[in-house]
Amino acid sequence: MLNYIKSELYRAAHSKELRGAFIGLLAIILFLNLTLFLMKDVEHFRYGSSSFSYSMLVSVPMMYCYVAADVAAMLYESDRRNGTMGNSIAYGISRMQLLAGKCVVCFVASLVMLAVALPLYIGCAELLLHATGPTTIQDMLLEVPAMSLIATGSLILAVVLLDFFENSFFSVLAWLTVMLFLPKILLFAGIVLPFGGDVLMDVAMWMPANFIPAGTNVNMSECTTIWDTGAGMARCLISGTAGILVFSAAGVLLLRKKDI
Repeated sequence: MLNYIKSELYRAAHSKELRGAFIGLLAIILFLNLTLFLMKDVEHFRYGSSSFSYSMLVSVPMMYCYVAADVAAMLYESDRRNGTMGNSIAYGISRMQLLAGKCVVCFVASLVMLAVALPLYIGCAELLLHATGPTTIQDMLLEVPAMSLIATGSLILAVVLLDFFENSFFSVLAWLTVMLFLPKILLFAGIVLPFGGDVLMDVAMWMPANFIPAGTNVNMSECTTIWDTGAGMARCLISGTAGILVFSAAGVLLLRKKDI
Protein backbone atom coordinates (compact mmCIF):
# COMPACT_ATOMS: atom_id res chain seq x y z
CA MET A 1 0.00 0.00 0.00
CA LEU A 2 2.88 2.35 0.78
CA ASN A 3 4.27 1.84 -2.72
CA TYR A 4 0.82 2.57 -4.15
CA ILE A 5 0.60 5.83 -2.18
CA LYS A 6 4.08 6.85 -3.33
CA SER A 7 3.25 6.16 -6.97
CA GLU A 8 -0.05 8.07 -6.67
CA LEU A 9 1.67 11.03 -5.03
CA TYR A 10 4.11 11.07 -7.94
CA ARG A 11 1.20 10.96 -10.38
CA ALA A 12 -0.56 13.78 -8.51
CA ALA A 13 2.58 15.91 -8.56
CA HIS A 14 2.79 15.49 -12.34
CA SER A 15 -0.93 15.79 -13.07
CA LYS A 16 -1.43 18.53 -15.66
CA GLU A 17 -5.06 18.95 -14.63
CA LEU A 18 -4.25 19.37 -10.94
CA ARG A 19 -1.29 21.63 -11.68
CA GLY A 20 -3.41 23.79 -13.97
CA ALA A 21 -6.15 24.08 -11.35
CA PHE A 22 -3.57 25.02 -8.71
CA ILE A 23 -2.02 27.70 -10.91
CA GLY A 24 -5.52 28.96 -11.69
CA LEU A 25 -6.32 29.18 -7.98
CA LEU A 26 -3.17 31.18 -7.28
CA ALA A 27 -3.90 33.43 -10.26
CA ILE A 28 -7.41 34.14 -8.94
CA ILE A 29 -6.01 35.06 -5.52
CA LEU A 30 -3.50 37.44 -7.07
CA PHE A 31 -6.04 38.92 -9.47
CA LEU A 32 -8.61 39.62 -6.75
CA ASN A 33 -6.17 41.25 -4.36
CA LEU A 34 -4.35 43.21 -7.06
CA THR A 35 -7.68 44.52 -8.34
CA LEU A 36 -8.61 45.68 -4.84
CA PHE A 37 -5.14 47.23 -4.49
CA LEU A 38 -5.48 49.22 -7.71
CA MET A 39 -8.90 50.47 -6.65
CA LYS A 40 -8.30 51.02 -2.94
CA ASP A 41 -7.63 54.77 -3.16
CA VAL A 42 -10.47 55.49 -5.56
CA GLU A 43 -13.01 57.83 -3.99
CA HIS A 44 -16.08 56.09 -2.52
CA PHE A 45 -14.55 52.64 -3.16
CA ARG A 46 -15.14 50.79 0.12
CA TYR A 47 -13.62 47.44 -0.70
CA GLY A 48 -9.88 48.11 -0.77
CA SER A 49 -9.30 46.61 2.67
CA SER A 50 -7.85 43.39 3.98
CA SER A 51 -11.18 42.85 5.77
CA PHE A 52 -13.10 42.67 2.50
CA SER A 53 -10.48 40.38 0.97
CA TYR A 54 -10.64 38.00 3.93
CA SER A 55 -14.42 38.13 4.00
CA MET A 56 -14.63 36.65 0.49
CA LEU A 57 -13.37 33.35 1.91
CA VAL A 58 -14.53 33.62 5.53
CA SER A 59 -18.12 34.15 4.37
CA VAL A 60 -18.05 30.93 2.30
CA PRO A 61 -16.36 28.31 4.51
CA MET A 62 -17.90 25.46 2.50
CA MET A 63 -15.43 26.44 -0.23
CA TYR A 64 -12.91 24.19 1.55
CA CYS A 65 -15.25 21.24 0.94
CA TYR A 66 -15.71 22.13 -2.73
CA VAL A 67 -11.97 22.41 -3.34
CA ALA A 68 -11.22 19.14 -1.52
CA ALA A 69 -13.87 17.28 -3.53
CA ASP A 70 -12.58 18.86 -6.73
CA VAL A 71 -9.06 17.61 -6.00
CA ALA A 72 -10.46 14.07 -5.65
CA ALA A 73 -12.35 14.45 -8.94
CA MET A 74 -9.29 15.69 -10.83
CA LEU A 75 -7.20 12.78 -9.61
CA TYR A 76 -9.66 9.88 -9.72
CA GLU A 77 -12.62 10.80 -11.91
CA SER A 78 -11.53 8.42 -14.68
CA ASP A 79 -10.16 5.53 -12.60
CA ARG A 80 -13.08 3.16 -13.15
CA ARG A 81 -13.58 4.15 -16.78
CA ASN A 82 -9.98 3.62 -17.89
CA GLY A 83 -9.46 0.43 -15.86
CA THR A 84 -6.85 1.82 -13.47
CA MET A 85 -8.79 0.61 -10.43
CA GLY A 86 -9.13 -2.92 -11.82
CA ASN A 87 -5.43 -3.07 -12.68
CA SER A 88 -4.47 -2.03 -9.15
CA ILE A 89 -6.66 -4.76 -7.65
CA ALA A 90 -5.16 -7.28 -10.08
CA TYR A 91 -1.75 -6.42 -8.67
CA GLY A 92 -2.89 -7.48 -5.21
CA ILE A 93 -4.04 -4.21 -3.65
CA SER A 94 -7.37 -4.62 -1.87
CA ARG A 95 -10.27 -2.26 -2.44
CA MET A 96 -10.03 -0.93 1.08
CA GLN A 97 -6.33 -0.24 0.64
CA LEU A 98 -7.12 1.53 -2.60
CA LEU A 99 -9.76 3.64 -0.90
CA ALA A 100 -7.47 4.54 1.99
CA GLY A 101 -4.56 5.25 -0.36
CA LYS A 102 -6.62 7.54 -2.58
CA CYS A 103 -7.91 9.46 0.44
CA VAL A 104 -4.35 9.92 1.72
CA VAL A 105 -3.13 11.16 -1.67
CA CYS A 106 -6.05 13.58 -2.05
CA PHE A 107 -5.52 14.85 1.50
CA VAL A 108 -1.81 15.47 0.90
CA ALA A 109 -2.48 17.20 -2.43
CA SER A 110 -5.14 19.41 -0.83
CA LEU A 111 -2.85 20.20 2.10
CA VAL A 112 -0.02 21.26 -0.21
CA MET A 113 -2.39 23.52 -2.14
CA LEU A 114 -3.62 25.09 1.10
CA ALA A 115 -0.07 25.52 2.43
CA VAL A 116 0.81 27.62 -0.62
CA ALA A 117 -2.49 29.39 -1.35
CA LEU A 118 -3.29 30.56 2.19
CA PRO A 119 0.01 32.40 2.86
CA LEU A 120 -0.25 33.98 -0.60
CA TYR A 121 -3.79 35.14 0.14
CA ILE A 122 -2.86 36.56 3.55
CA GLY A 123 0.38 38.09 2.27
CA CYS A 124 -1.38 39.89 -0.57
CA ALA A 125 -4.10 41.22 1.72
CA GLU A 126 -1.67 42.40 4.40
CA LEU A 127 0.85 43.99 2.04
CA LEU A 128 -1.43 45.52 -0.56
CA LEU A 129 -4.64 46.57 1.19
CA HIS A 130 -5.75 48.86 4.01
CA ALA A 131 -5.82 47.03 7.36
CA THR A 132 -9.34 48.07 8.27
CA GLY A 133 -12.72 46.42 8.76
CA PRO A 134 -14.29 43.76 10.98
CA THR A 135 -12.85 40.62 9.34
CA THR A 136 -9.29 39.98 10.50
CA ILE A 137 -6.45 37.58 9.83
CA GLN A 138 -7.50 35.67 12.96
CA ASP A 139 -10.91 34.94 11.44
CA MET A 140 -9.16 33.64 8.33
CA LEU A 141 -6.73 31.43 10.25
CA LEU A 142 -9.33 29.97 12.63
CA GLU A 143 -11.42 28.97 9.63
CA VAL A 144 -8.77 26.40 8.70
CA PRO A 145 -9.03 24.15 11.80
CA ALA A 146 -12.80 24.70 11.94
CA MET A 147 -13.24 23.39 8.39
CA SER A 148 -10.37 20.89 8.30
CA LEU A 149 -12.28 17.79 9.41
CA ILE A 150 -15.44 18.76 7.53
CA ALA A 151 -13.43 19.19 4.32
CA THR A 152 -11.66 15.87 4.95
CA GLY A 153 -15.03 14.14 5.27
CA SER A 154 -16.11 15.83 2.03
CA LEU A 155 -12.97 14.52 0.34
CA ILE A 156 -13.56 10.95 1.55
CA LEU A 157 -17.16 11.09 0.33
CA ALA A 158 -15.98 12.27 -3.09
CA VAL A 159 -13.46 9.42 -3.38
CA VAL A 160 -16.06 6.84 -2.33
CA LEU A 161 -18.62 8.09 -4.86
CA LEU A 162 -16.08 8.30 -7.68
CA ASP A 163 -15.19 4.66 -7.05
CA PHE A 164 -18.80 3.57 -6.71
CA PHE A 165 -20.32 5.23 -9.80
CA GLU A 166 -18.96 4.62 -13.27
CA ASN A 167 -20.43 7.92 -14.49
CA SER A 168 -18.85 10.96 -12.86
CA PHE A 169 -22.09 12.92 -13.31
CA PHE A 170 -23.83 10.64 -10.81
CA SER A 171 -20.86 10.96 -8.44
CA VAL A 172 -21.19 14.76 -8.48
CA LEU A 173 -24.96 14.60 -8.10
CA ALA A 174 -24.69 12.19 -5.16
CA TRP A 175 -22.03 14.37 -3.49
CA LEU A 176 -24.21 17.47 -3.84
CA THR A 177 -27.20 15.55 -2.49
CA VAL A 178 -25.37 14.37 0.63
CA MET A 179 -23.51 17.61 1.34
CA LEU A 180 -26.11 20.22 0.31
CA PHE A 181 -29.55 18.99 -0.74
CA LEU A 182 -30.24 16.43 1.99
CA PRO A 183 -29.35 18.81 4.86
CA LYS A 184 -31.73 21.43 3.45
CA ILE A 185 -34.51 18.85 2.96
CA LEU A 186 -34.14 17.66 6.57
CA LEU A 187 -34.11 21.25 7.82
CA PHE A 188 -37.28 22.06 5.89
CA ALA A 189 -38.96 18.86 7.10
CA GLY A 190 -38.02 19.72 10.68
CA ILE A 191 -39.71 23.10 10.29
CA VAL A 192 -42.97 21.95 8.70
CA LEU A 193 -43.64 18.51 10.20
CA PRO A 194 -45.87 18.61 13.30
CA PHE A 195 -44.58 15.27 14.61
CA GLY A 196 -40.89 14.38 14.76
CA GLY A 197 -39.90 17.80 13.51
CA ASP A 198 -37.76 18.56 16.56
CA VAL A 199 -35.69 15.41 16.03
CA LEU A 200 -35.18 16.17 12.35
CA MET A 201 -34.26 19.74 13.20
CA ASP A 202 -31.64 18.56 15.71
CA VAL A 203 -30.15 16.19 13.14
CA ALA A 204 -30.20 18.84 10.41
CA MET A 205 -28.44 21.39 12.61
CA TRP A 206 -25.44 19.07 12.99
CA MET A 207 -24.91 19.16 9.22
CA PRO A 208 -22.36 21.75 8.03
CA ALA A 209 -24.59 23.07 5.23
CA ASN A 210 -27.07 24.17 7.90
CA PHE A 211 -25.24 25.12 11.08
CA ILE A 212 -22.38 27.00 9.42
CA PRO A 213 -24.60 29.56 7.62
CA ALA A 214 -26.82 29.82 10.71
CA GLY A 215 -23.84 30.83 12.87
CA THR A 216 -22.02 32.97 10.33
CA ASN A 217 -22.69 36.58 9.38
CA VAL A 218 -19.88 38.28 7.49
CA ASN A 219 -20.29 41.65 5.78
CA MET A 220 -18.70 45.10 5.61
CA SER A 221 -19.75 46.02 9.13
CA GLU A 222 -19.77 42.70 11.01
CA CYS A 223 -17.86 39.43 11.19
CA THR A 224 -19.53 36.72 13.24
CA THR A 225 -18.43 33.15 12.56
CA ILE A 226 -19.49 29.80 13.97
CA TRP A 227 -15.92 29.13 15.13
CA ASP A 228 -15.77 32.35 17.20
CA THR A 229 -16.93 30.43 20.26
CA GLY A 230 -15.69 27.22 21.84
CA ALA A 231 -19.09 25.60 21.36
CA GLY A 232 -19.18 26.56 17.69
CA MET A 233 -15.65 25.29 17.05
CA ALA A 234 -16.52 22.06 18.87
CA ARG A 235 -19.60 21.61 16.68
CA CYS A 236 -17.43 21.98 13.57
CA LEU A 237 -14.90 19.43 14.82
CA ILE A 238 -17.52 16.93 16.03
CA SER A 239 -19.50 17.21 12.81
CA GLY A 240 -16.33 16.77 10.76
CA THR A 241 -15.27 13.72 12.78
CA ALA A 242 -18.73 12.19 12.36
CA GLY A 243 -18.58 12.82 8.62
CA ILE A 244 -15.18 11.12 8.33
CA LEU A 245 -16.42 8.05 10.24
CA VAL A 246 -19.76 7.79 8.42
CA PHE A 247 -18.35 8.30 4.93
CA SER A 248 -15.45 5.91 5.59
CA ALA A 249 -17.86 3.24 6.84
CA ALA A 250 -20.12 3.85 3.84
CA GLY A 251 -17.13 3.42 1.56
CA VAL A 252 -16.27 0.07 3.12
CA LEU A 253 -19.85 -1.18 2.78
CA LEU A 254 -20.45 0.14 -0.74
CA LEU A 255 -17.17 -0.91 -2.30
CA ARG A 256 -16.65 -4.27 -0.64
CA LYS A 257 -18.92 -6.12 -3.08
CA LYS A 258 -18.93 -3.62 -5.94
CA ASP A 259 -17.99 -5.09 -9.33
CA ILE A 260 -14.92 -3.55 -10.93
